[in-house]
Amino acid sequence: GPREEHPGPPVAMAGEDQGASPEAKVKTKEPPAETMDDLAMETKRTALLDRLESQLKKGPSFTTRLLFAFNVSDDRKVQRAIDQEFTDWRKTTAGAQAVNGILIYTQSVALHLLEGPTEMLFNALALFHSVSAEVRKAPEVQPGTTPRPNEKGELPALLSGLRVLHFTELHGVSVVKSWCSLVHPGRPTGNQMPIEEANCHELVFSCYKKVLCLCLKVQKLLDGEADPDSSLNKTYKKAADELPSVDEVLVLVSRSSAEYFFTFPEFEKVFMAPFQLALHSELLWPMPPALSY
Repeated sequence: GPREEHPGPPVAMAGEDQGASPEAKVKTKEPPAETMDDLAMETKRTALLDRLESQLKKGPSFTTRLLFAFNVSDDRKVQRAIDQEFTDWRKTTAGAQAVNGILIYTQSVALHLLEGPTEMLFNALALFHSVSAEVRKAPEVQPGTTPRPNEKGELPALLSGLRVLHFTELHGVSVVKSWCSLVHPGRPTGNQMPIEEANCHELVFSCYKKVLCLCLKVQKLLDGEADPDSSLNKTYKKAADELPSVDEVLVLVSRSSAEYFFTFPEFEKVFMAPFQLALHSELLWPMPPALSY
């Protein structure tokens, strides 16, 4: 009968791997690569406040300047009492020796430039506010009498109407040596420039610049002195031609200028008190959730 043919074992073709399993011959399908949107990924951004903080912490020592003015009686006893309050504060407060400046009395107004660490200037400003009529409610000192506590033990006010005129930070050069007070030798002439919102910053900066020039001239005159502190007041008197005029100072503390400058509570709220700052950019970043395609 017909001969049956039985299929034999499969013959491997040339070039084929005889030891490969059938599963290995099936190609696996790789998942598609996931693409992330860079704009949707959370990244650390550098803010301006971070840069300023790094300058303060890691950079060279910087100094801050504060210029303020207040009303004060044209009485040397009251002025000496203010000087004594501040001198005692510098001696007894830790770190207060780093605060230097010049206090200029011009009849019924005083102009005070301070230079030193920011926090210490804040404390010094708070000290002057603490002896003002806004804090001390005892009757004012009578002209010609030494300020003393009344029968209730309350101290009389030594000044009033404190106004912060100029505040500036991150200066690498110090212009003031030690601290002292000076009575302005000039007299008002009545030629005051009217102060308005449009020119108040120019009047303040002009006065600030003249006080800086005065301090730089005193530094130059004291260069090489063995004991500069002992002759500091006399040196300021020698350089008195650099002082701003009495009219320039009076106009900054006049009634018409009160609305243009910070009072102590206003300055404290903006610069000294703790605050919570939320930038609009931080409220919108990062974009939630991270997008993937």
